[in-house]
Amino acid sequence: MNDARDIGPDTPLLPRWLWLWLPPVMALIIFPVKILSPGAYAQWIDGEQGLIELATPVAAFLAFCFGFHFLRSAFPKIPLARVWVLMVALGGFYFAGEELSWGQQLAHWNTPEAIDKLNDQHETNLHNMSSWFDQKPRLLLELWAFFGGIVVPLMRLSGRRIGLDPNKLWFWFWPTVECLPTAILAFLIRFPERYKHLAHIKVLPVEIRWSEPQEYYFALLMLIFVLAARQRAKALAAANPV
Repeated sequence: MNDARDIGPDTPLLPRWLWLWLPPVMALIIFPVKILSPGAYAQWIDGEQGLIELATPVAAFLAFCFGFHFLRSAFPKIPLARVWVLMVALGGFYFAGEELSWGQQLAHWNTPEAIDKLNDQHETNLHNMSSWFDQKPRLLLELWAFFGGIVVPLMRLSGRRIGLDPNKLWFWFWPTVECLPTAILAFLIRFPERYKHLAHIKVLPVEIRWSEPQEYYFALLMLIFVLAARQRAKALAAANPV
């Protein structure tokens, strides 16, 4: 039987390969390939059907799938917690759909005329039509990733008791310690770009589309968050059988 401390958000329950070793893999691929073979990077890593652009919707769609599966479990019984998990799951679905322009990037259909007139990139998606479908949701995701994915886990590791009661919403709202590596990478990956602007540097030694790997890490964060919550739900159900 699991002790409450064994189920808490500061105790990893997911396999280490998933939350600790998997997140750096993308960065360890894209930068060496970009440096050693720009041609291979352009062909296999960058672009609408490159590794980054395809891995991002896969991670987001898996967050959607596991999020809905999570809602079928016995925990949490708190209605608002279930609403939050539902929002994350639906966010994963929207994220995945928008990244693939709802299939246009794979099937290559022509953008309908009505959408084409409104879309900055002439694609079948919403995020190029208005900041309400792009920058504003992204800002909310960034704030949750920064405070929930980095600040709160670090505060817990320093001894602060934040969101430790599984019968309260905050236990399920804040990411667990498993999300910390991915959240850190999501912000570190854009550090060169931001340093470039702050230092007024025209060209960095390595230039990539910095927002794309960050989006991958945000999608991966959503997936790990849902999986970690699901694992805690299963542990709590085992510890408190009906």
